Amino acid sequence: MRHLIIFITLAVLIRPDTLRAQQEKTYMGFDDFMQFVLANNLELMIEEYEVSAAEAVLLASRVWEDPELEVIFPPFEDDEFSEFPANIAFEMEIPVDFFGVRRSRVRQARAEKFAAEAGLEDFLRYLRADAAGIYVEVITRQRILERMKENLDQLNQLTEINQTLFENGEIGEIDVLQTRLEARNFEAELFDARAEFSDMLAEVYVFIGGIPADSIVFEGVIEMEPPMTSYAQLRQTALEQRPDVIRAKRHQEAAHYAMRKARRERFPEISLIAGYHNEAAISPSPGIDAAYAGLIIPLKFSGFNRGAFQESQIHYQQAELLLQSVNLEVDTELKSAWEKFILLSQKRMLFTESILEDAERVRDAITYSYQRGEVSLLEALDAQRTMNEVYMNYYETLAEYAESIIRLSAVSGEWLVDFE
Repeated sequence: MRHLIIFITLAVLIRPDTLRAQQEKTYMGFDDFMQFVLANNLELMIEEYEVSAAEAVLLASRVWEDPELEVIFPPFEDDEFSEFPANIAFEMEIPVDFFGVRRSRVRQARAEKFAAEAGLEDFLRYLRADAAGIYVEVITRQRILERMKENLDQLNQLTEINQTLFENGEIGEIDVLQTRLEARNFEAELFDARAEFSDMLAEVYVFIGGIPADSIVFEGVIEMEPPMTSYAQLRQTALEQRPDVIRAKRHQEAAHYAMRKARRERFPEISLIAGYHNEAAISPSPGIDAAYAGLIIPLKFSGFNRGAFQESQIHYQQAELLLQSVNLEVDTELKSAWEKFILLSQKRMLFTESILEDAERVRDAITYSYQRGEVSLLEALDAQRTMNEVYMNYYETLAEYAESIIRLSAVSGEWLVDFE
């Protein structure tokens, strides 16, 4: 397996010459990141062992009970035992599954194997959704940090402008100090945002199965078109195809066969026997030379104890309730996810690229008016903050909308994620 060591960083926070001197950048889009997660996620590898173990249990369940062979040879060869008869005997005991215990055991193991496979698919369902969510969060944080860096540059430019105006005697020193304080406070916020981004990388390391050393930059977009589906279609898909629903059905099936096996284990375990016996005679008695066959029927008084069967009944009833609980969970989760998707679809319509252009135009116009002395510094700073807030709301709304589709994919079991 190829081993790829990666590190997620921001090009906007590192000077280009420094970045080239330190390491080469590797760009990774959503599809590449998802493939890497599926190939290297350690928790996924652990889950895959559950399927392998279930397959081994199924293989073991097919084994027939071993027969027994009893052989008796003439043991006396010394002179003092020469008058005793020499005998030899063979007897074979073959257990026979008259009541289908083995068949029920195999069917139970097969159902549990299918349940383990559905459990792996259920884990993959959440892993894909979580990986997509991480991708959206990383891209969003990168955009926010880029925007914050640009905003800091603009505040620094405004500070330089005010310094020039102060030196020319057009404004007082207080305006210069206030602008500088605004820039320094925002720079502190930028450092906090960088720290939060670094903390987020720890979660990425878990998904990729290790701590990276090389540099990688996430690229791509998080914009998505509304999925072409309806609530009724998603509900039908979820109730029929969601892995946890399938797993609950398989557990119920396994519990059913376990109950049948427990019922049949109360009957005696009958075995066929066949043998041959040859024994020399002591004169004048005749010798014995005979072949025989028969049945061994244990007197299984323990079969009157219904404890094991009642336990299997309880597990079956529990499996039925679990299936009902999962179906209810599907309905509640899907309803909540659908309503949130609809609300965020409407909210997304409020934020378009034109609103960003409007915020830029307003900020530039007020800054120009400030330089001409037509508006106060507070108005200029307020326009700067407003523009920054518009950008933040725009990025966060896009991220929330994308995450609502990811959530809808997870709860419906149908993958609806398609980044433009």
